[in-house]
Amino acid sequence: MALAVIAVLTIAAQVVMQWVLADQKYDSHVVNIAGRQRMLSQKITALSYYISTAASGDEDSRYRGQLDEALKQWERAHAGLLRGDSELGLPGRNSKEVEDLFGPLQAHHEAIAAAARAILSASGNIATLARYIDNIKQHEADFLVGMSDIVTLYDRQANARVVLARWIEIALMSTTLLVLVLSAAFICAPATRRIQRDMKELADREEDLERLFSASPTALLLVLGEKLTILHANQKAMDLLGLPLDAMQDTKLLPLLAREQDANRSFLDKIRNGDTLNECEIFLHDAVGSTFEALVSVRSISFSGQAVLVLGITSISEQKRAQQALEHYATFDELTGLLNRRTGMMMLAKSMARLQREGGRLAVCFVDLDGLKRTNDDFGHAEGDWLISSVAKVLMRSIRASDGAVRLGGDEFLLILHDCDLDEGSRLLGRAERCLQETAVAADKPFPIGFSYGLAIYTPENDATPDELISAADSRMYRAKQEKKRLRSAS
Repeated sequence: MALAVIAVLTIAAQVVMQWVLADQKYDSHVVNIAGRQRMLSQKITALSYYISTAASGDEDSRYRGQLDEALKQWERAHAGLLRGDSELGLPGRNSKEVEDLFGPLQAHHEAIAAAARAILSASGNIATLARYIDNIKQHEADFLVGMSDIVTLYDRQANARVVLARWIEIALMSTTLLVLVLSAAFICAPATRRIQRDMKELADREEDLERLFSASPTALLLVLGEKLTILHANQKAMDLLGLPLDAMQDTKLLPLLAREQDANRSFLDKIRNGDTLNECEIFLHDAVGSTFEALVSVRSISFSGQAVLVLGITSISEQKRAQQALEHYATFDELTGLLNRRTGMMMLAKSMARLQREGGRLAVCFVDLDGLKRTNDDFGHAEGDWLISSVAKVLMRSIRASDGAVRLGGDEFLLILHDCDLDEGSRLLGRAERCLQETAVAADKPFPIGFSYGLAIYTPENDATPDELISAADSRMYRAKQEKKRLRSAS
């Protein structure tokens, strides 16, 4: 009877262990795929920015190809996590808690995927791409937070299964040992060896989880909660910070944070208060002292009997640079560096609104190049671009820092001259004409270089709109241009 009981207990222990080993392998794979979804989401955002700032057609095609591949992997993994994918090793056996987290995440996933597909099919129009990129950004943060919660829940459920299995194993072991104590000594030895072998396999699986931490595509730090001492870092964190593991272990987190940044002070206050953080923006120092921006998510866990913080860090420096480039292109004319039409009209409207409140005056000057079409036709568009750029430089040098120079488009410019009357405006444009003639003499170009202009004054009393003010200046410019033609014909 004792042998039968021991046999049953031994078989039960083996079944539990094999179930734990199989489940741990499945859990590790699911956690890895779910974690990779965050990386792919960030890669989709970065590639979308790169497409909008591509310097050539080849570069644009390369980024589009990479975006298409990343999007396919991202969508397939998402579907596999939900419904299973045998090729990816995803059974799709999600708990109700996981399904509840996937529910609200679906809308963000579909929105990001739709925007990414729209970018792939869209032309290189910056405004259109910016709109789609903005749509991705609106949903990305929620998606990343949701995926972080899902990964955390997967990990927590896996740990719970391991804990349960350990308790079951302990119970089986205890019962078995009791039976063995009451049984003959020669029966205990084989069962003990078998249990020891199973325990070793479980320890090996724990080492596999450690390797999974080390190989995570997100930079991870384990930090002791109270003292903020770094206990462990994975390879991605070492690469991001440019520091070897022995240089980070048992050192403080504080030296890696840029102290002068308010965002870092707020971050430290929150983690000291025990807050759970999702995608908090911070500034970090790397090994060579360079500062870069990053997003960090923080979770508190128990590790080796200690309360520790898990920090997941993602660098966003490239995304920031792409955003700044988009903002520049949305504000300035690419050829001349002057304000573009949209920004110039906003500046004029704000200036007129300020005069309505505070009083005063301003002048607008409508400038039109002379002979640009003939220059393009006879000498090529490169010379036409030189003429446009040269006039733009002269206009910028002629105005004050508080004034504005705008390229309306083609050969038309607009100057916004604050606290200026017609006489002052005429003198300013006279100086600009003389400066342009000096440029023409120095350049020795085979075509005439000049411009015509018209001035209009705005005060709160005349109650004109920006378009009406520009139209008045345009009419005066047109009369000036006609007068030039008449004088040339008469001579």
